[in-house]
Amino acid sequence: MTTESDGAARERLAVCLARLAAFRAADLAQTGPGSIFRVGFPYFERTLSLFRRLAHSNLRDLSPQQVHTAAEEAEKALEQFREIMSFTCKDAQNPRKAGAAMIGEVRDAYSALEETLTPFITAKPSATRAVAPKTKRNITLVIGLAAAAAVTAVIIASRHAYYLYPQYTMLAEKVMSVLR
Repeated sequence: MTTESDGAARERLAVCLARLAAFRAADLAQTGPGSIFRVGFPYFERTLSLFRRLAHSNLRDLSPQQVHTAAEEAEKALEQFREIMSFTCKDAQNPRKAGAAMIGEVRDAYSALEETLTPFITAKPSATRAVAPKTKRNITLVIGLAAAAAVTAVIIASRHAYYLYPQYTMLAEKVMSVLR
């Protein structure tokens, strides 16, 4: 795959994941006359949940082929959910049977979908993610030590001023009272 097609696949995946994030399982279950998709709620939810987890995982480390595969799977699921949302009973002789077939497609596709996408979701975090928490802790430690050094310097300076310079006694007492 070329860099251009890799970028296109990444963009395609990002667009599909954003569109899938807009779907809610409850809305899909309420679609159709008489809420014929109500029984599909758990299947819709687990499929959408899988794509939400994929969207929140680190996709930067995926190879171009993995990105292409994930984008294709996302497009298939998006198409299934669009069909459900746009379902009308005008085209079907038996709307319940047609609805059950659509629910069955989502249900049956999940195991292969999970097998395909789970390695991408559970991929090891990149080096930047592993370094970031340690860097945060180091910055916090430096700021804490600097604050402690500043407070110690103020206390020592006020004690020093209190004993050596009687004219600054009042100021030193005020500083100490503020720090207590």
